[in-house]
Amino acid sequence: MKKLLTVLPAIVFIVWRMGSAAQASPPPYNVTIVVTPGDLAKCGPPPTSPACAAAHSDRKWFFYDDVKDLIDNTMGHFVICQYGACPYYDGTPVENPPLGVGSVQISTVLNRRPNLATYQFGGVRLASITTLKYSTYNPLAGNKTDPTRAGYLQFNVDFTGTSTAFQRRLTFVPRNNGPVIQDKWNEWDGIKGGLALWTYSGATWPSGTTLLPGPACIAPGTTPKPWSVILQCYPNSRILPGDSFLGIRVGEPYPDGYTENIDAFKFGTSAGTIAFDFEPYGCSSGSGDGDMDGQHGGQAHFHFHKKGCGSDGEEEDNVEHSDPTAGADFKSTSITASTVAVEDGRQTATMIGTGLNNGLPVVFTMIGVDNDDVVPGVFTLTLSDGYSISGNLTSGAIVIR
Repeated sequence: MKKLLTVLPAIVFIVWRMGSAAQASPPPYNVTIVVTPGDLAKCGPPPTSPACAAAHSDRKWFFYDDVKDLIDNTMGHFVICQYGACPYYDGTPVENPPLGVGSVQISTVLNRRPNLATYQFGGVRLASITTLKYSTYNPLAGNKTDPTRAGYLQFNVDFTGTSTAFQRRLTFVPRNNGPVIQDKWNEWDGIKGGLALWTYSGATWPSGTTLLPGPACIAPGTTPKPWSVILQCYPNSRILPGDSFLGIRVGEPYPDGYTENIDAFKFGTSAGTIAFDFEPYGCSSGSGDGDMDGQHGGQAHFHFHKKGCGSDGEEEDNVEHSDPTAGADFKSTSITASTVAVEDGRQTATMIGTGLNNGLPVVFTMIGVDNDDVVPGVFTLTLSDGYSISGNLTSGAIVIR
């Protein structure tokens, strides 16, 4: 967004549990916020004006068209899997997203410039920012032209610390800050101890202050400057209030056919750090306990529980499974991802983590399917030591809500 004149109050950190109203929380603010499609700013049928009040609510994200200067939530998708093998569907071991099992996926079409964006950080001084990170996944299958490109971070800047006038943007381009590795999640650090390199979207960087005046600050806007030098040249600089756009853009513009996934945006100050986990589904609970045919005959038993949000006293996330004829006796020790998907006629709980099989450490992926009593539920467990089982329940139940 280029020119929004509304001045918003300074950022207030809050904890937001999906499905409930925003609630104030005392420091520290070290929390992870799950963002789903239902949590995007609702500004009417897309495309719509970025000035809509919903876009400026605390903790709201949206998809933004940087060519037309409009919010358009059809420009991206929330997905479980990136290109290639997918642990959610077939159990094939691949790298999971950095948070949860989902992410945002954006593709370039018609040379457009789509962003995953927010206005929630307006007015924060750059010198106060301690953490500024995000992760991207660059699939070879979705990028056959230039393997070094990746979604880049940009935000509207106020160099003076007193103005709400549009002064263009600071831009963090991954390829200027390290190698882009395809078919792998890459985490990008926009501060990097002050060494992260940023460019300016204007023709020339503004003149600096007495701390680092004149020629030391002035340079073509395409000249990368380390974060530490930006703070020296512009010690009062901040994310522009009002038109406080901050976004990750996929497309410079790139040619059609480039696809990228984005997850785990992290923003921190001395008050603490908030991590945003982008997931296609909300916060539901699920449990299962029953029997199924063993891998080599006989009966196998399973139990799992996926905890809902804010359910005090509820059983913690866990998975257990025994299959005596196959020699399997598994118990989870930690859960790294736990989500629920709701589809027509069935609900699916997916859990990923580590555990012990007969006392030996393994990585696991578990999928429990609740078929709404139309047909028996289905339990699937894949362990990194080679054991796997999948089948209908012969007794018991899987209930996901």
